[in-house]
Amino acid sequence: MIGFIKKDFFTIKNNIKTIVIAIVIYVFYSVMFEMDMSFLLPFMALMIGLSTFNYDDLSNFHVFGSALPKGRENAVKSKYVTFIAFIIITAIISAICSYVIGSVKNTYNFENSISYLMGSLVAIICLLSILLPFMFKYGAEKGRIVMFILGIGIMGLYLLFTKVVTIDMEVIANIMKFIKTYAIPLFIGSNVLMIGISYFVSKKIYLKKEF
Repeated sequence: MIGFIKKDFFTIKNNIKTIVIAIVIYVFYSVMFEMDMSFLLPFMALMIGLSTFNYDDLSNFHVFGSALPKGRENAVKSKYVTFIAFIIITAIISAICSYVIGSVKNTYNFENSISYLMGSLVAIICLLSILLPFMFKYGAEKGRIVMFILGIGIMGLYLLFTKVVTIDMEVIANIMKFIKTYAIPLFIGSNVLMIGISYFVSKKIYLKKEF
């Protein structure tokens, strides 16, 4: 499995310029417009990570990987390890940038910064958990179409929900209070649950896939 992970990180290394540009944009908007852009780097990690499927498809790596002992299982496992590791690395970089910028401007709030980053990571892990099974089933090109449709669908459902459902601010306040009280267990539990379900679905799909 280590070989699979190294292969993906070598692929990610080719996109180092994109990561640097994302960091520059993050710093610029945070400094000039006082915007919390903590989500940007982990989101870019997700997008760049998806490019590894492109390289696998173009090089026909699936055929080679499947021929190795436990190749299919390791291929799925390595993707999840690579994505999670890359997202964690960029989240740490994001947290450091946020601290440095906030300290220089004397506007840093640890609780708000961490809460926003954690919320962003939950959303990104949720998106990752939905996307990877589609990527394993349909490949990079069709997977991108699914991602686009998924994004439009979620936006549409959100707009429909806000139009149809009357939001009780007291209920929202109670939910936010509950989340704040149990933030860390909810953060860990929700991410582990989403990744776990996604992994087993992806594994089942990939083990049955023909190349």
